[in-house]
Amino acid sequence: MKKITIIDYKCGNILNLARAIKFLGYEVETTNDKKKIINSTNVILPGVGAFGNAMLQLKKYNLCETILEYTQMNKPLLGICLGMQILLTTGREFGNHKGLGLIEGDVVKISNNKVKIPHVGWNELYPNNKKKWDNKILNDSLIGKNFYFVHSFICLTKNPNLTVAVCDYSGIKIPAVISVNNIFGCQFHPEKSAEDGLNVLKNFCEIK
Repeated sequence: MKKITIIDYKCGNILNLARAIKFLGYEVETTNDKKKIINSTNVILPGVGAFGNAMLQLKKYNLCETILEYTQMNKPLLGICLGMQILLTTGREFGNHKGLGLIEGDVVKISNNKVKIPHVGWNELYPNNKKKWDNKILNDSLIGKNFYFVHSFICLTKNPNLTVAVCDYSGIKIPAVISVNNIFGCQFHPEKSAEDGLNVLKNFCEIK
């Protein structure tokens, strides 16, 4: 039986996400309890706000070690928006901050004076480097579909192949989905992205 858990560390828009998971027919719990997280089948790490504060909150609730222990069991983890960014090695928002280090790379500000920051609104998703999707949370039916973004910083993975999907923002290539093994990150908000966003969440919840 699936046990979907949303990590509650006071930095995420949890209510809408939980409603989306329930709408898909799964039982979901929001918690920062280590035992419950470790015993989950699928875990989601949401995030809204600044990189440094998010890491402080995770440390406050002793969740960094919990997340690392969970991922070492090769069970699926999905980071959403800021939750995706803190999966990386470092974040450069208001200084340099150490992330969870689950995916090697840096989180940097969108650097272009010709575009409005933050990047807010709907944008189309495409495979990175024109490769077909064989990713567990994505499938080719989602190519060109619109998803909802709200962010000022982007994830630059050291290994470009770990960036599996991108969107175009006035000529800027925005990393939209990253993954390694059973660890996934979405820069967009699937819970705010209508039917296609729900499909991404369903794909994740079905991962064993």
